[in-house]
Amino acid sequence: MKKLEGPFILVNPERCVGCHTCELACAAAHTTAGTIIGAVLAGERLHRRNWVVQVNSVKLSTQCRQCEDAPCVRVCPTGATYRTETYTAVDQRLCIACRLCTMVCPFGAVHVATTEVAGREKRAAFKCDLCVDRPGGPACVEACPTKALTLKYPTEVIRQATLTAAKQFLGALESQKQLASQ
Repeated sequence: MKKLEGPFILVNPERCVGCHTCELACAAAHTTAGTIIGAVLAGERLHRRNWVVQVNSVKLSTQCRQCEDAPCVRVCPTGATYRTETYTAVDQRLCIACRLCTMVCPFGAVHVATTEVAGREKRAAFKCDLCVDRPGGPACVEACPTKALTLKYPTEVIRQATLTAAKQFLGALESQKQLASQ
């Protein structure tokens, strides 16, 4: 049986304007109300699973990279963080908020916050789940006004990189021919 390669969210920093729309869409998508205003009126907690960061003059959205051999999964003492066939998830019922996952994530994509689980308040880990239960896919991708975010599969990214490299190689060969003929 062929192992499925799970998708991840790819950001194009040239398109990201740092508007934080992705953060708001994420937070809203993970509420019962489904909207920021509805969640606030219903007293729901808003928890985004992505962050817009700025490095020098570049702004970009960051979120879980859905690592296949995820460090957060390896260190979780309760099994709260686990890998499905296509993405890395957190079962907040099992989470003890030890923060080991936050310490080992190379992308800083996991955070711990207060939430309600089984009718009681507790601290638990949060990270991108690719909005797997959302018919339209990741809310951040859908909401991004500049289309800086896209849901990609590793094979697509590799295929595009290979095609780009091949075009550059052919261009270099053509340039070499032209120089040799002069």
